[in-house]
This record gives sequence, C-alpha cells and structure tokens, in this order.
Amino acid sequence: MTMSARITVNGFPIQQQTVMEETQYHPAESLFSAQYYATRALIIRELLLQRAIQLQLWDKKSDENKVIEDLIEAEVKFQTADDDTCYQYYQNNKKRFVTSPLFEVAHILYLAPSDNTLAQKVALQKAEIALEKITQKPDLFGMIAQQESACSSAKDGGRLGQISQGQTAPEFEQELFTMHAGDISKTPILTPFGYHIIKVYERVDGHQLAYEQVADWIKDHLETQNEDRALQQYIKILAGQADIKGFTFERSPSPLVQ
Repeated sequence: MTMSARITVNGFPIQQQTVMEETQYHPAESLFSAQYYATRALIIRELLLQRAIQLQLWDKKSDENKVIEDLIEAEVKFQTADDDTCYQYYQNNKKRFVTSPLFEVAHILYLAPSDNTLAQKVALQKAEIALEKITQKPDLFGMIAQQESACSSAKDGGRLGQISQGQTAPEFEQELFTMHAGDISKTPILTPFGYHIIKVYERVDGHQLAYEQVADWIKDHLETQNEDRALQQYIKILAGQADIKGFTFERSPSPLVQ
C-alpha cells in the first residue's frame, strides 16, 4: 500500500482529519491497515459522488447516501438467480443444508489457562488419572465430575444438557462430533479453558433439508454474491478512469461504502 501526505481524487483532496475520523469504523490488525481501509472507503465514496454529479443525480442539498443508492440503481446491473441456478447450487452444496447433530453431553473440566504451561501440565495429569478410572468403571463419571470438575455443571454430574453446533469451544466440538451415544473421549481434550473429559449420553444426527426449505436463502445468497461482484467491477472501472494521487489500491476495491 502507498499513501502520501496529500491524497486527491480527480483533484478533490481527502483530508487527513477525515481519514482519522473514518478509521474508527474499520477495525483491523494494525492502525496502518485500519487507515488504509478507511482511506480506500473515502476514495470510493468520492468516486461515486463525483460520478453522481456527472449524471446530475446530486446537488449539495441532497442526502449523500441516497444519492449513492440512486447511482448504483441507475448504473449497476445485478444478475438475478433463477430457479434452475438455485437448484443447481443446492445439488452441488447439499452438505451445507444438513441440520446440526444434537447431543446430550456431560464433561469434566480440569481448569488450565492457555498461557500457563505449569497449570496445563498439572491439569492434564489429573485428567489422565480420572480418565483411567472412568475407563475401568464408566459409572464413576458422574461422581468424579461432582468431586473434581471446575465447571458449574459439576453439581449435575457434569451434564451440560443438549448441545448443538456452535455452542462449545471449537476443540471440544471437533471431538464431540466424532462421538456417539455411550462414548467417552479416549484422551483429555484441550481447549482454552483447560482439559475436558467428554461423555455422550445421546446423539440425534442431523437431517437433510429439502430444497424448498432453503430455496429463498439460496436465492438471497447468490444474488448478494452477484451484487458484490457487480459493485466491485463498477468501482474498479471508476477507479481506473480517475486520477487518484497519494494512494495505491493494493487490494480489490471494496463495494462497502461507510
């Protein structure tokens, strides 16, 4: 990325103060990146407003956001998604339209902060000892959970109730989704909270959703993708025709206008 002290779009300056004010709306991994995204958004906005002036869609009394909406409606053509296209997408992506399995699950947690190596070592040792006992006598699971688990579920023998996708830590979920009714995790599972021993009481597998149940979502999804691509192409054309000084687009211009 290249940004200099003075940035202009067809001679119109983008003030540094304006960039700083815009930066708060573009969280990023660094201040430099956030300023880049903020500057890019301001340049795109200016390109759109200048184009609106050319087409006599805007005067100083007009609402800028409404003017941009009118410009996009007038100049950017979006491809709609017909039934055949939507159905083909469904056929090619059936795995996306399966409901999540539902688990009745319990766990025993040995607390260990992710930044404390010693605590993790101690927690793992405790978890391994407990798991060895449970492997020999599975009925001990509830009692050990009550006595040793650092989770509030300990009072209920470690039971968490019904769990579905997205409700637990990714590491916990990854192991859970490989398990079936009656299974106990073969090794302690490390998450940012510590080590877990997992027990599954019941599992109800997900089911395939019919096309009719997801057709509206697919249509919206495909048309949103089409709109994004059309907007990106439109902005790329405007930027290519403009005289932009003090800034270089190193990534594809975003269609998002703050």
